[in-house]
Amino acid sequence: MPSPIRSITTHDVARHAGVSQATVSLVLGGNPRARVAAATRERVLRSAEALGYRPNILARGLVRGRSYALGVLVPDLSNPFYLDVVTGVQRVAAEAGYVVLPGDTREVPAARHLEALRARQVDGLVLDGVGAASLPPDALSGTEVVLVDEPPERWPGVASGALEAGRLAAEHLLGLGHRRLAFIGPASDVHGFRMRERGFFRALRDAGVEPRSEWVRRTPPTIAGGQRAMRTLLASHDRPSGVFCANDLLAAGALKTALTAGLAVPGELSLVGCDDVELARVLTPELTTVAIPARELGARAARLLLRRLDDPAYAPRSDRPLPVKLVVRGTTGAAG
Repeated sequence: MPSPIRSITTHDVARHAGVSQATVSLVLGGNPRARVAAATRERVLRSAEALGYRPNILARGLVRGRSYALGVLVPDLSNPFYLDVVTGVQRVAAEAGYVVLPGDTREVPAARHLEALRARQVDGLVLDGVGAASLPPDALSGTEVVLVDEPPERWPGVASGALEAGRLAAEHLLGLGHRRLAFIGPASDVHGFRMRERGFFRALRDAGVEPRSEWVRRTPPTIAGGQRAMRTLLASHDRPSGVFCANDLLAAGALKTALTAGLAVPGELSLVGCDDVELARVLTPELTTVAIPARELGARAARLLLRRLDDPAYAPRSDRPLPVKLVVRGTTGAAG
C-alpha cells in the first residue's frame, strides 16, 4: 500500500531557503510590517513555490485570531456591475489567502445577511449600495468595514466619480443639440444612483435647461424597469429626444421598448446608459454609456480592508474617486 503524500511544511521551506522557520512564518504569514530583508523574502517565496507549499489557513487563523473570510454585500448579484465589484474583491482577497462570502439584498434584508456573516466570524466586510447609514447601529459594531460608493461618515470607503458620470451624460446629449431630456432611475437611497442623477440635472441647469418633472421616471434599476419607464415616456404626447438611464440595465430595457415602438435610435431618440457592463457592447445599436471601473472599485475596497485589518488606524492618503469616462457608441446622435 503506497504511503500517503506528505504535505510540505514551513520547516521544509526553511531548509530549502536556508533560513529559520520563524523567518518563513513571517514571510508567508503575509504581515506587511514583518521586518525581513527583500532578498530573504524573495528567497523564501521562491522556495515555497518550488516545493509547492500550500498554507494551512485554519492553522494560520488560529495563530492570528482570524477566519480569513471577508463578506461582501451588494443590492443585486444578477446585476453585472455589482458582480464585477465582487470579482474585484475576490481577486485581491484570494491573493492574500482570503475567501469571499458574497450576498445580495434583493430578497434577504441587509441586517439578516450581516447577522449570518458575523456568525461566521468574517474578518471584515465590503458594502456596496446597501445604505450602510440606515442599518441598525449594532449591525456593524466590532467589525472592520469598507464602503463602496457610499458617504464615508462612520467607515472608510472608496468611490467612483458618480457625480461626474451624470455630468458627462448630460453634456454629451446637450452637445448633440438635445434640450428635451429625460431621466430614468430608481427611487432609491443608493448613494451612487443619487449622485449620477444629481450630476445630470446639475449640468442641465448649468446649461439653462430646466428638467420637466413628467420626464423623470422612477423604476427598479432593471431591464424590465427600463422597459416600463420608456413605455410611459413614449405614451406622452410630448416625448423627449434624449434619455439618460442611471445604469445600463435600465438603458437596455428602454432601448428595446423604443425599437419595438418603431423609433429610430439614434435618429428619433438618443439613449445614454451608465456602468459600461458587457451587455452595452452586444446590444444593437451598441449603447453609449459612462464607464465606471467596477472591478477596480472592488479591488481597491479589498486592499483598503486588508490594510485596515493589519492596522485599524490606517487611512488612505487620498479619497479622490476613481475616474469615469464617456464611451460613445451607436445610441446617441444629433438632435433632429
